[in-house]
Amino acid sequence: MDEALRNLPWQTQVALASGYAAYLIAYVGIRDWHHSIDTAFRALVFSVIASGTLWLTRSWHPLESGTAAVICTCLAGLLWRAVSEPLFGILYRFNHTWSDDTPSAWAKFQANRKNKISQIAVELDDGTWLKCENAGQFSDALYGPATLGTNGDVALYLTDIETPNGESKPVTFVRDANLGDRITYVPASRIRRVTMRLCR
Repeated sequence: MDEALRNLPWQTQVALASGYAAYLIAYVGIRDWHHSIDTAFRALVFSVIASGTLWLTRSWHPLESGTAAVICTCLAGLLWRAVSEPLFGILYRFNHTWSDDTPSAWAKFQANRKNKISQIAVELDDGTWLKCENAGQFSDALYGPATLGTNGDVALYLTDIETPNGESKPVTFVRDANLGDRITYVPASRIRRVTMRLCR
């Protein structure tokens, strides 16, 4: 298979590679549920853009033409990620479907980049709540304001702990000018519930 790919014309190789790169960009964070056939055909759709760019720039030097094809195709992947959700919104308005092909509500939260997490709380299996009461203050942090893993795990900047009996304890020194921000990882196996507030 590898040998067959290497023997393809360089234009075909560029188109396929560009299509796959655009697919990765368009579906970053939300492609775990894709099957091999989904990946292949979505990448091939994007590769059409690369092929079109190569044809339009056929009089250019191969390096310039290939670079243009990669850039245009990757930009198409970014554009698709930006406009695909509003396009599905049109289907909602016409009551065609209430689904947007997202495999789970959790995956929907992961894919969301337009609305920011302003508050997040995680209930553990023993009834303890781990909270970040003002997640917005960590928007500039390395993994801020929180990270939602594909398998259901969560990383948050822990500012408050509420024990099962309702006692609340603030967590100090979450931010440190010298040492940086302290983030807390919570494995999916310990999580009973996650609540969030989102803002535009």
